[in-house]
Amino acid sequence: MVALVTVTADSKIGLLADPVIHIPAISPKVDNDTGVLSIQPMGSLFEQSLLLFLDAVILLLMDTEGRDSGSMFSRHANLE
Repeated sequence: MVALVTVTADSKIGLLADPVIHIPAISPKVDNDTGVLSIQPMGSLFEQSLLLFLDAVILLLMDTEGRDSGSMFSRHANLE
């Protein structure tokens, strides 16, 4: 199974993935005529939206699994 969180749901990988979560953020990689502009460079708006979305997913999973920050931190990997 391939799960995808993307700004372009109809991309090649988007057509292969299931599920596909579409984050409708402004990005130079997306050709849209919404009239919405962002002063943020490159894909920063998508990246920030992605961070908020995935943080919310983790919080929901923590609640579902009955985990707290302490138990999550004990399993945290430091790749430095």
